[in-house]
Amino acid sequence: MQDYERVVAYHCQHEAYEEALAVLARHRDPQLFYKFSPILIRHIPRQLVDAWIELGSRLDARQLIPALVNYSQGGEAQQVSQAIRYMEFCVNVLGETEQAIHNYLLSLYARGQPASLLAYLEQAGASPHRVHYDLKYALRLCAEHGHHRACVHVYKVLELYEEAVDLALQVDVDLAKQCADLPEEDEELRKKLWLKIARHVVQEEEDVQTAMACLASCPLLKIEDVLPFFPDFVTIDHFKEAICSSLKAYNHHIQELQREMEEATASAQRIRRDLQELRGRYGTVEPQDKCATCDFPLLNRPFYLFLCGHMFHADCLLQAVRPGLPAYKQARLEELQRKLGAAPPPTKGSARAKEAEGGGPTGGPSREQLKADLDELVAAECVYCGELMIRSIDRPFIDPQRYEEEHLSWL
Repeated sequence: MQDYERVVAYHCQHEAYEEALAVLARHRDPQLFYKFSPILIRHIPRQLVDAWIELGSRLDARQLIPALVNYSQGGEAQQVSQAIRYMEFCVNVLGETEQAIHNYLLSLYARGQPASLLAYLEQAGASPHRVHYDLKYALRLCAEHGHHRACVHVYKVLELYEEAVDLALQVDVDLAKQCADLPEEDEELRKKLWLKIARHVVQEEEDVQTAMACLASCPLLKIEDVLPFFPDFVTIDHFKEAICSSLKAYNHHIQELQREMEEATASAQRIRRDLQELRGRYGTVEPQDKCATCDFPLLNRPFYLFLCGHMFHADCLLQAVRPGLPAYKQARLEELQRKLGAAPPPTKGSARAKEAEGGGPTGGPSREQLKADLDELVAAECVYCGELMIRSIDRPFIDPQRYEEEHLSWL
């Protein structure tokens, strides 16, 4: 009939638990293991756990947790150790990542093997996104059982460094120092944490030497930061070395500031000299010079001369620059051209000339200001030597919209 369930139940009713386990182990049916494990684990825990381990990944460890919980509620060392043995097998050998399994293993460690608790937490790592246990559950569990070092580790994983330092100071000052150095990118928080340690060392432990050691351990702390924590009866002899070191550091800092000021002054003088030289720079245009774009004589129309030696007609430069400008600058360019076109040319001695010098009749920008804005937009740099040419290095020689037309013209 192969009714193995009835056979196992028969053995259990007659307290023949090893025979029942032998039937289960022989037929390796996971469902039968799930059903009879709560009974067998109370009588032959070691043999049953051996059978579980032998089956390995064929069993779902989550289905066996109820049996382990009922068995380990007694709190005896043997009961807890067998539960831990199987959970460790699931985590270390099978590589289980199920949170329920890791949480249960944490609870077993907290009750039965506190030394293994901290080792497990440290092995799990310090990244909150890579641990497989519930951090808040672990924190509550460690706090309930008084495992302060484990609590400090969980605080560090949660990046609650202030809480970690506060609790670590109740355990070990060196542990608190390790926690204080963790927020490497937040100097303000690091200084605050080290001040907590210094205050604790001075006010609670009354250890001046350790407080001075804190100054050496954290370069963010200065002697003036920790002096308010000391009682009035402490003599200056305790701070002599620290004060001398602080004065040397301030002196070095002042020298650096003086050097930076001298460098800034020299740089400002060089800039003034360069500006003065730029005001006096000029270029010469010969009658035979031509526009670099259209190759027509330059002097026939208004032109621009750049320091690099390139010369352009004003309208040629405008056409060359416009395609490389962003959309908002192109719109600004059109606006300036429209305003310049609408502004009448100034006549010497007329009211319009005065308006051109000081602004339009409606208080708008003057013609000279509009021309200056246009020059700044178009002639800020040479179109052949400036950034515009560099940005156009990946631009096709032929406009993609005109490519087909150009291609057909060559056929």
